Amino acid sequence: MFKVLDIARKALGSVANVAVKVPVLENKYHVKDRLRGPWPKGPFLWMHGASLGECKMLLNLAQFIKEDLPDCPRLLITTQKVEVLSYIREVAADMASCIAPADTPASMKSFISSVQPLGLILAENELWPGYLSSMQRISTKPSVAVVSGRFHRALPGIDFSVVGYASMQTGSDLSRFLGVAARANISRMMIGGDWKLLPWVRSGAVVEAPENPTVDTSFLSMHIQEWSSLCQMVVSSIKRQEAVVLMPRRLSEVEEFRKLLRDQELVVVDWPQVQERAVSIVTQFGKTKDVLAVSKSAVVGGSFSRTLGVHNFWEPLQQGVATCVGPYANGQKETVATLVREGVVTQLQSASEYSRRNKPDIRLVQTFLAHESAKINDSYLQLIEFLKNLLK
Repeated sequence: MFKVLDIARKALGSVANVAVKVPVLENKYHVKDRLRGPWPKGPFLWMHGASLGECKMLLNLAQFIKEDLPDCPRLLITTQKVEVLSYIREVAADMASCIAPADTPASMKSFISSVQPLGLILAENELWPGYLSSMQRISTKPSVAVVSGRFHRALPGIDFSVVGYASMQTGSDLSRFLGVAARANISRMMIGGDWKLLPWVRSGAVVEAPENPTVDTSFLSMHIQEWSSLCQMVVSSIKRQEAVVLMPRRLSEVEEFRKLLRDQELVVVDWPQVQERAVSIVTQFGKTKDVLAVSKSAVVGGSFSRTLGVHNFWEPLQQGVATCVGPYANGQKETVATLVREGVVTQLQSASEYSRRNKPDIRLVQTFLAHESAKINDSYLQLIEFLKNLLK
């Protein structure tokens, strides 16, 4: 089966090399950079995440590792998305970063030769077979850690024996991962919760509702595919003379959202301007915390389309903002079901329920997050012990 995977990875490399020669594809996806670098010169402790949420979590984790890991090596973060790489370089200029290597034999050989990874920390479900096999070839002991893991399935034949630490978000994630990785005899496996909460855990902050909020509802990480539901909810808010903030998931969709809102004869302003009976649209990455600091409630995107995945609902919860998701929770079904059952998050079955939704009691949120905090802190301390042993 490994040979089959290797053949597939070589075929992917051949297709990518053709894509480099197509200007439209190259300009959009930066295929050449993924295939050939340039890669920074190591050695590094390598950290990898797919998109913005995972990489923000890894950036926070990197700062804590620097504080807690004696003689911490240089850290490198990679991501699949060009726009996320731009964000990383803007907010963490002192952190080495680059676009993630394509999972092809030639690209991985070049990447590993340059970066010389001492270990690899993978965020959530980024279990690329070439990443694991490459680390296996250069490591004398398990050198891969999975943090804030989510797991549903993997390609048959992947060798997980290079994984030495796995902190999974839920018991179901852990059980599924054990189903394919049991033979790997991973020394440290646990239910460690969602590490997007790690900064809050480390700060020891108490969950409190924002003081003097000026925004009635913030719609976070919304996609164009969710426009029908979003429009219904925004119009409902405006009819009640509320102030609304819209944060598109993709900056490339900002102007399309602006046009659609104006087509509904709605007043649109740019964040940070906020006013009643108007939609304030966010045109930059990294403004979620600022928006939530002045919000009474939040609706989390990715949850109003069957084809998307629900985005980060922990951010509004940890800032004491009443949190709501839509009918779909792809990628986080078990966690959302638990939060709804515990009264921590409200789930709408359709946009028509928006105007009469319940607002969760902040005391329930505080109690739930206290339990999550203990779980996350313990799993983080175990990661530090794993890294200490790895880097001896």
